Amino acid sequence: MENKVRAILEGASNKEISDLIVDSFKEVEKGYFLKSWKTTELDAGHFVEAVRRFIEIQLFQAYTPIGKSLPTLNQAELNRYSNGSGEESYRLHIPRLLMVIYGIRNKRGVGHISSISPNHMDASFVLSSVKWILAELVRANSSHSPNETSMIVDHIVERAVEGMWEEGDITRILADGLSLKEKVFFLLFSKGSLLDERIIKIVEHKNKSYVRKILRDMHSARLIEYKEDGECILSPKGVLSAEDIVLSKITV
Repeated sequence: MENKVRAILEGASNKEISDLIVDSFKEVEKGYFLKSWKTTELDAGHFVEAVRRFIEIQLFQAYTPIGKSLPTLNQAELNRYSNGSGEESYRLHIPRLLMVIYGIRNKRGVGHISSISPNHMDASFVLSSVKWILAELVRANSSHSPNETSMIVDHIVERAVEGMWEEGDITRILADGLSLKEKVFFLLFSKGSLLDERIIKIVEHKNKSYVRKILRDMHSARLIEYKEDGECILSPKGVLSAEDIVLSKITV
């Protein structure tokens, strides 16, 4: 999923901008998952700067080089975007939302000292906003339907989950006391999606048929989507269960 998003964005800009957008998005999501509200909002600033450069390419066929300061995001800059030539989302909707995100970052106790501290409410708004923006960028530059686009964005995040160890092609669950079903939750929450063969290899279960039975049971309970090609993806219902399991293992 992540490679698909990177390819779509790269096709509409370049690899540098595509990587900046996706990497900063993943950092926002990671900060939110770890309940680090300040980090979530700070990383959103990087996302804003990356998306602004993407919009510059779309509207003006050139962008502010990385390392050089962007113009101040104010009404005059919004007017410049609005007068550009391109899709309405690039000219109107996304720039205004970026300005709100940046305002939260700078004026709500994140970028500067303030009487208002970063909190769950602000971070939740920031996360939902950057998700919408990323989904809109993907939608505008691909043939995917809105539902497909939402699914792609929801599954591009590979979370840094405590209790997992990865080294090269080795992936192991170090958290103790997990049932096979809980291990599946753990893996899919971290990786986004996995093939059943990969799950079997990671959990090192000798009975492949039993592992697949568990996957089918989870599919029947609408906790995961177990596709014909063997790919497993958490459903929205499954994400809630996975969060409870994973968060119980986090010590931060």
